[in-house]
Amino acid sequence: MNHPSNADVRRVATRTGAVAIPASLESDVAQYHYAPARRAGDFVYLSGIVACNPTSEPMSEAAFCDELRIVFKQIERLLSACDAQMEDVIELQMFHVFGRDRLDLDKAGQLAAIARVRDEFFFAPYPAAVELEVADLNPDGGLVEIKAVAFAPLTRATANEAVSP
Repeated sequence: MNHPSNADVRRVATRTGAVAIPASLESDVAQYHYAPARRAGDFVYLSGIVACNPTSEPMSEAAFCDELRIVFKQIERLLSACDAQMEDVIELQMFHVFGRDRLDLDKAGQLAAIARVRDEFFFAPYPAAVELEVADLNPDGGLVEIKAVAFAPLTRATANEAVSP
């Protein structure tokens, strides 16, 4: 598996495991007081990552799919920083803003686009998933927020470290 670089991800040890904070989110973490990714024992919990259109012009389907790929790559990067991988994801939660003029897709089109991009990152058997409609997301222009939970036993992470040179 191709592991994304974690050189710019700070790990903070906790009593239950660790918190992973990418450099790009340091100011958000300082302002909003949250953990982008947190390992607690054998589980890894990821805060929501938002695909958004910061402009007032409607985003095309292709641009929306590119934005979703950025979100899923960030999920992959955070998991890797917590010694987990995409195959470890057991649940995805997706919060959608439908019917806004910032996306050139209706509800069905938005859901179909997300399913296509999600299939680039997850394979059968798929994680459990829930998709909910919400009124708004932070930041402004948020279209969908995706959070994940992974089960990645620490014994596997320890065994992998022992094999590494």
